[in-house]
Amino acid sequence: MSSISVAEVEKHNTEQDCWIIVHGKVYDVTKFLSEHPGGKKVLLKVAGKDASKQFDQFHNASILKKYGPKLEKGTLSGAKL
Repeated sequence: MSSISVAEVEKHNTEQDCWIIVHGKVYDVTKFLSEHPGGKKVLLKVAGKDASKQFDQFHNASILKKYGPKLEKGTLSGAKL
């Protein structure tokens, strides 16, 4: 996995190109938007940002184990995992 900067993640903030950060890992959720049970608007609100706080409010770690591997782009530069 590659190391990705916050500045790079911030560029991916649209419905056509949507990345989020969750606990120091970067995920490309573009293709997952239509599958997200809470709707795509929830993910688009945090597009290009750290969504860890919002993620933890509604999900547990098993969700990342299930979907994370196919969505993960890399780790956030300087993140302590």
